[in-house]
Amino acid sequence: MAVDLDDAGALKALDPLDMMGLTLGFPEQCATGLRLAREADLKPLSSPPSNVVVTGLGGSAIGGDMLRAVIEAQGRVPCGVNRDYHLPAYVGPDTLVITASYSGNTEETLSAYAQAHEAGAQILAVTSGGTLAERARSDGHRVILVPGGQPPRSATGYLFFPMLVALERLGLLPDQGAAIDETIARLRAQRDALGPGVPAARNPAKQLASALHGKVPVVHGTTGYLAVVAFRWKCQFNENAKTMGLTNAYPELDHNEIIGWVEAPTQAANWALVTLRDPDLSPKMQKRVDVTTRLIGERAAQHVVTAEGDSLLARMLGTNYLGDFVSVYLAYAYGVDPTVIENIDTLKVELAGVAA
Repeated sequence: MAVDLDDAGALKALDPLDMMGLTLGFPEQCATGLRLAREADLKPLSSPPSNVVVTGLGGSAIGGDMLRAVIEAQGRVPCGVNRDYHLPAYVGPDTLVITASYSGNTEETLSAYAQAHEAGAQILAVTSGGTLAERARSDGHRVILVPGGQPPRSATGYLFFPMLVALERLGLLPDQGAAIDETIARLRAQRDALGPGVPAARNPAKQLASALHGKVPVVHGTTGYLAVVAFRWKCQFNENAKTMGLTNAYPELDHNEIIGWVEAPTQAANWALVTLRDPDLSPKMQKRVDVTTRLIGERAAQHVVTAEGDSLLARMLGTNYLGDFVSVYLAYAYGVDPTVIENIDTLKVELAGVAA
């Protein structure tokens, strides 16, 4: 590895924009997002929606994936996540569209917002400002403003909790109070266990980052919410650690990917499998995961992360938080700055002004 993960000075030198500091502040960020959503002036829905669509990209969209996981487990209407310039054709007056753009200037989200407004959809904008906030306010739609000034991928708490609480307040989700309290308490305990001051010998995030160094991480989710977290881990490896990553979910991966593992051992030797497991898998799913990991065997290094907590929310956010730490430590292990994303910035500049 390029860096000793217990060398505080070396880590700080690699991280001038302080992605680790943003990661350490995540529990307080969640609490702030919660407070802002509870204090926001949300006008009632004009009619009960038949569906919810969250539209956003990148770090602004992952909160929508998390919201969808909660709605699928507890909600009363279906929820989709849109990552495109264009909304699905079914969006109309009986749709609640949540436009999530941390900067407020994401071009795909602004395009989708315009379509939602034209279609007469009920709209909630979650943003730190920018064009989205201006347009939503001018058009008379609901807006929850959150603090700005950091990379969107580090602002999940600001984006997810306002959406979650807004749907609770609008009557589309049951009371989330107990789950939220458990989640924030567990996140604070995790921070104490995973922060840079905890030596690698006692720090699971540093240990996993070291094990993934030099490998292509492949992250498998064993349930719906862990499929979301697995995708988030992959994206954090891409942006923070500047490395490739792959993701898939059970049971789908047993209908395709498993063949690649077994029949391409030379490729698999360059991969490292991380299986995100829920502690309450059904006997059938438990057997499926056990057989799959046995078939993969020693073709690749294997690691297991078991979600912790009583509520789905605590399990999802806690497993997500571990991945955030792992991705930053993996960036350090490679000797790269976890914050800069030059290729994405270049794309945005060159796409500006081109019609969708």
